[in-house]
Amino acid sequence: MPAVSDSRAPGSASRQPGADRAAEVSWFDVRDVTLGPADLTDLDVRETARAAAFVYPADRHRYQAAHVMLRRVLAGHLGSEPGRLVFAREPCPTCGGPSGKPVLASQEAPVPAFSLAHSGDVVAIAVAVRPVGVDVEREATGCVCSLITAMHPSDAAVVEPLPEPERHAAVIRWWVRAEAVLKCAGIGIGHGLDAFPVLGGPAPDEALPGARPLYVPGWADAAGCSFAPLSAPEGYQAAIALPGRRALP
Repeated sequence: MPAVSDSRAPGSASRQPGADRAAEVSWFDVRDVTLGPADLTDLDVRETARAAAFVYPADRHRYQAAHVMLRRVLAGHLGSEPGRLVFAREPCPTCGGPSGKPVLASQEAPVPAFSLAHSGDVVAIAVAVRPVGVDVEREATGCVCSLITAMHPSDAAVVEPLPEPERHAAVIRWWVRAEAVLKCAGIGIGHGLDAFPVLGGPAPDEALPGARPLYVPGWADAAGCSFAPLSAPEGYQAAIALPGRRALP
């Protein structure tokens, strides 16, 4: 059974990810998203203020497009209106702070889990019946070797010997995998992208507090999540993470 289905546009009917797919991923190019005043009224006060804080119009549009499309995708799953959705944050499971996983506040229909990522001109939105994490990053245009110091030692050992530009691609591959896992677990990157490996083989007893150890090569049970690469638009890399130990396609 496929674990992930790929959608290039949200539907309008109420739906839930079913047993035949653990997650649904929708992709958008912000250059193709035109937003008028009526579209922006779907954003809440916090989103509107955040958008207004961007200095550059392109950054503001990227944020607005990502969050308007997130509301439309989720509204399609709930059979609701995008502007009626209310968002909240769970406490961080590591420190108890307010920067945990974003969630939908209680709705009449079953509430799906979701994850939002955007980089460059690309937006990825994952929706699932259980916690999910997705990340997308544009391929490096400059040197990103300094990020090796933020890696788990076993990942750094994989990346450091690589020649350029393979090293840069590996750094981005590490980033999207680690970010997807942390998003799935609801833990912010401030608690350490170096807490678990995502590039090497088995690494027993190397996981976030309370998580099961990593034993399975090719995919990891990091922070209680398994991850897999996603097919991303040209020039980008992406990954998805889902809870539990499962082989993802």
